[in-house]
Amino acid sequence: MSEIARIKSGIPGLDEVLEGGLPRNYAYAVVGAPGSGKTVMGAQFLYRGATQYGENGVYVTLEEPTHSIANTMLRFNWNLFDLESQGKLVLLDASPHQDQPNAEMKIRGGSVGTEKFDLDGLLGAVAHARKNVAAKRCVIDSLMSMSVVYTSQAGFRFRLLHFLRALSELELTTLILTESSSSVIREHGLDSILSNGTLLLHNTTENNSVTQILEIPKMRGVKLQRRLMPYKITQSGFEVKTQEQEQ
Repeated sequence: MSEIARIKSGIPGLDEVLEGGLPRNYAYAVVGAPGSGKTVMGAQFLYRGATQYGENGVYVTLEEPTHSIANTMLRFNWNLFDLESQGKLVLLDASPHQDQPNAEMKIRGGSVGTEKFDLDGLLGAVAHARKNVAAKRCVIDSLMSMSVVYTSQAGFRFRLLHFLRALSELELTTLILTESSSSVIREHGLDSILSNGTLLLHNTTENNSVTQILEIPKMRGVKLQRRLMPYKITQSGFEVKTQEQEQ
């Protein structure tokens, strides 16, 4: 039996749990409440890929402008602007904006729901960005905002399945960042159901103390026993504390 090709996540502690890294060329959902560290994990995945593993990337945002994300990541000494100027990263800004109050929502001059900016249009933009820098990694934040384009959940699910398969065919290993409003996540977004693995980020508060827990309920191609692992965000970024480290 041939060994599964893997990609280093660049997240300390995570690759050890995943038997060396994420299976290559699949999509993985990162699900968590606001402030749980999803964006840090995504940016770290791309930054470490470009600077340590020779794998360029694409960061796609449909919510927050890319310059805002890149500025925030400077706190970790990750200069995404420099990576972009070096041709190692594409910051693909598909974030919506409104020209005036109550105006129709726009994305880069096109209305949400037009052919340009449904999932097929987004796929074309990602494919173009990938080609420009020969990218191997991708982060998308967040696909759920595209659900408003579709009139039915079944239609969105069908196009989303096609979208994720196409990303795999483009040989991109992708993290899909998805917000959950609940600290105890019981229902996942459609993207996590259709992805090949799910990383759940839990923030729990007890006695005025916040505990951050990573749960991996599904990871195709990895012999994984479902368990909870503490994580933290330090000056160096996202870190997972494994059972071996706890002993």
